[in-house]
Amino acid sequence: MNGSMKDRYEGCMLGLAIGDSIGAATEFLSYDDIRRKFPPDGVQGFHPFRGMRPGSYTDDTEMSIAVARGLLNAEDFGTEAIMESMTKEFIAWRENTSSSRSPGNTCILGVLGLSSGKHWSESGVADSKGCGTAMRSAPLGLAYRHALDAITGLGSKISLMTHGHPTATAGSVATAFLVARSLDGTNTADLHDELVRRTRQIDEDFAIHMMLIPTAMAEESSKVAHRILGDGWVAEEAVAGAIYANAKHPTSFRDIILEAANSGGDTDSKACIAGAIAGARLGREAIPSGWIEGVEDGELLTTLANKLLKLQPKLEEI
Repeated sequence: MNGSMKDRYEGCMLGLAIGDSIGAATEFLSYDDIRRKFPPDGVQGFHPFRGMRPGSYTDDTEMSIAVARGLLNAEDFGTEAIMESMTKEFIAWRENTSSSRSPGNTCILGVLGLSSGKHWSESGVADSKGCGTAMRSAPLGLAYRHALDAITGLGSKISLMTHGHPTATAGSVATAFLVARSLDGTNTADLHDELVRRTRQIDEDFAIHMMLIPTAMAEESSKVAHRILGDGWVAEEAVAGAIYANAKHPTSFRDIILEAANSGGDTDSKACIAGAIAGARLGREAIPSGWIEGVEDGELLTTLANKLLKLQPKLEEI
């Protein structure tokens, strides 16, 4: 295996923020509109967006940081302690985020519920299967890399804080699972069958959508492939788009990010998830140095990565 575990942890946290930052400039645009705005092949690096400087990240990275801090700041490793810590971090996120980072309505509503005193198991929007759970769960995969069943249990609970739909829960678990399994260098395409088995236990519709990925991979046209997998506004589509980018470009972090960032729709979330998976598999050393230097809060992300590496949760049954 090339690269140290430290390199992979840093690669994951930096990778998610870099993907988020690059994808932010193309968010809300179609596949074709991206290429009209950024000819000929779409964005190739950082661009300003919504008044933010190049390299800035969106709510996707903000919430990923909140999850990391929630895990690290818990008083103990029991489920309720972790969820109490996560609640504090999510409330702090809502109080400090800005409209320029495009925080999702469902996440805002869920956290408002937490702020009003609702228990985390009841605060989520019951019918929402948006990708706000999938784009923030990578730190869970780093903290629980040796405990995949724990990822399923805790990932489900963290999802319920904002999204009540089982598809959103499956998305949360999927991203964390893919990150954990990528830390040993396993190619994303080789995780497909296991991902389908694990997510089918949570939501059949999510698992069925994952089964479209081989069909998309068989297409010569990326445009057609992304049309098959969807724009990414819902959890199953965002995760599928991120997997496609990793499977199509297994050895190039740069190509993975650009594939997702130029795919159309919720490009920052797709590229955020894709960057987390790619960074965990390929490591920091695979990320272009200019992207590491240019991304917002690179030092903070690196520090959180190393704290998660040192975190050895005393797992209980969750």
